[in-house]
Amino acid sequence: MIRVCVLPVAGREDPTQMLMMQAVGQGGDFEMRHGVHTRFFAATRTSLKYHPDLLYFDWITRYTIGRTKLVAFLKMVAFWLDVQIATKIFRKPIVWSLHNLQSHEQSANSRWEMPLQRYFARHATLIRVFSEGALARAQQLLGVERQKLRVVPVGNYIDYYPNQISPATARAQLGLQPADFVLLWLGSIRPYKGLHELIDAFRRVAQPHWRLVIAGKPFIESYAREIAVLAQADSRIQFHGRFIPEDELQVFYNAADVVTLPFVEVENTSSLVVAMGFRKPVLAPNLGVIGERLCHQRELVYEPGGLEAAMAQLSTLTPARITQIGELNYQEIRRYTWNDMSKVFAELTGIQPALAKHA
Repeated sequence: MIRVCVLPVAGREDPTQMLMMQAVGQGGDFEMRHGVHTRFFAATRTSLKYHPDLLYFDWITRYTIGRTKLVAFLKMVAFWLDVQIATKIFRKPIVWSLHNLQSHEQSANSRWEMPLQRYFARHATLIRVFSEGALARAQQLLGVERQKLRVVPVGNYIDYYPNQISPATARAQLGLQPADFVLLWLGSIRPYKGLHELIDAFRRVAQPHWRLVIAGKPFIESYAREIAVLAQADSRIQFHGRFIPEDELQVFYNAADVVTLPFVEVENTSSLVVAMGFRKPVLAPNLGVIGERLCHQRELVYEPGGLEAAMAQLSTLTPARITQIGELNYQEIRRYTWNDMSKVFAELTGIQPALAKHA
């Protein structure tokens, strides 16, 4: 059995890592376990403690970004040495999932982020990206050969999040009326997710019976306060500035007609996958993985800057078409499973025949 150690250790609020580890581990070819939970020399300490056959980095910002210049400098130096030790001394193969080509917020060492990513990319054995469209972008920005990149979309959350509540009950819990046309934005409240643009477009386009529900945990408190003030200025907008527990997600999704994700920039997004799993149409820009995932609803995928026009297009959709789009999105996303990542590990360790018997 091949031992794969996963770094860094994700928190409970993000089930993505856990679902991947469980799915890959159930096949019988791989022992999946977390590495050492630390911000310094994680790969070295994991190699010494667990003797893995390969290291899987879900992301690297925990080891490269600091809030102050001193902490950032120390983390960069430690990370540089850690990668050298893991790959040159312990000779551990590394698989890296490239969630974003660059961080969404500025940090004390933002100008060093891309050089560090290129450095890590040179030492990684294989790099996982999430869409075919990301291949050329990753190759250019990281300066790596195409042969090092693999496309593995994220799996779905269909069987993970509870989904038993009816739309009528969900709307009643949120104080929404049956005749309301409800747009939902749900996620971590951060500037790159386009909430300013969403509220502005909604105010200009929305009809009297339209409602916009914004829900999620503030990532930057000052930004969340700005959004709350904007929301309070329009009685058609609800703002729930808090973490939404897993069992409560169904209330928000089942109350909505359409989910809107007006990203300013994005490469990969779990919010899109969750919405598709709840059978929702999604209004979103053609960025990152979005265009490929929403291949059955082209009328709601807009080019950057076209949010207002795309939102106006919603009024032309019949209830039957909205339901159809949601069902098509559901069928599309269920094609992808968390076990898909095992193909990359199998390729790296040469156990494809063993993998096939579990398919």
